[in-house]
Amino acid sequence: MTRTFVALLLPPAWIEYLGAVTERLREGTSGMSWVKSGNIHVTVRFLGDLGDSGVKRASDGILRTAASLEAPVARLGGLGAFPSLTRPRVLWMGLSEGEEAVRAAGNALVDGLRLAGFGPPEKPFRPHMTLARVREGARGLDAIRTATLPAPPPAEPLDRIAVMKSELHPAGSRYTALTEVRLRPPGGTAPTPSRPGSNSES
Repeated sequence: MTRTFVALLLPPAWIEYLGAVTERLREGTSGMSWVKSGNIHVTVRFLGDLGDSGVKRASDGILRTAASLEAPVARLGGLGAFPSLTRPRVLWMGLSEGEEAVRAAGNALVDGLRLAGFGPPEKPFRPHMTLARVREGARGLDAIRTATLPAPPPAEPLDRIAVMKSELHPAGSRYTALTEVRLRPPGGTAPTPSRPGSNSES
């Protein structure tokens, strides 16, 4: 069985920026599990443990849906948290531009997965990027709430969607792209599959 999820992958400039932001925010904190910058992504839908046939259905559904999608253009925004910044359990970064376009693309992919036999998701798709998980008794949260962040990089298209495998390792979760497709730019040609790769979370 393969622990599987679908994600929008981030441009290199976003990954670099988020790495710098997390390094700044983690100073003076304790009790927080920070996501390695190379592992940060926009989760479209978590699919759980799938057999080979399930992974193939997910990949086929994503490829079919991606054929009609243009890459949404978006820009990184500010910090948020679930359930709230005053009582955070998950710290995340949202979007200041393009959230509706990203939401529309994500919902189209969720619909494609539903048509592929995965049924409706438990929660609506809400675009965000998880930066850290907050443990009970964590310290330094006030500094995070009042932190001034550097200006984010310019808006870019989110043009890579992947069916990902998640594996637990002593050093953290490792993510591997099982199927990846590049969405077309506005007015561009159809998307093409690209080579899978892997990374790991500390």
